[in-house]
Amino acid sequence: MFKVGKVLNYYQKINVTIVELSGSLTVGDKIKVYRDGECILTQKIDEIIMNQVKVPFAKLGDVVALSLIIDDVCKIQKGSEIFRLGELGIRS
Repeated sequence: MFKVGKVLNYYQKINVTIVELSGSLTVGDKIKVYRDGECILTQKIDEIIMNQVKVPFAKLGDVVALSLIIDDVCKIQKGSEIFRLGELGIRS
C-alpha cells in the first residue's frame, strides 16, 4: 500500500473528492481512504478528472477530482489520506 494523495476538499452532494497527488493513480486502481488513522473507504477508481476532462492516469503534483461513493457513515474530510493498494510497480 502506497500513499498517493491527500484530500483538499470533498463535495458531499455530488460525491466528488478533490485530491492533490503525491504519487501516481490510474483508472482501475484500488484505493483506501484513511481519516485519523482509520480506514473509512475502500474503492476502485472508475474515473479521474483533471481540468474538467476525464484522463486515464495522473501523476505526482496533479490535482484531480475523484468520484467516490460515500455512505452516511464514512465522512471524507480535508486532510484524509489516500493510499493505492498493490505492490511497488504492480497494479491490483
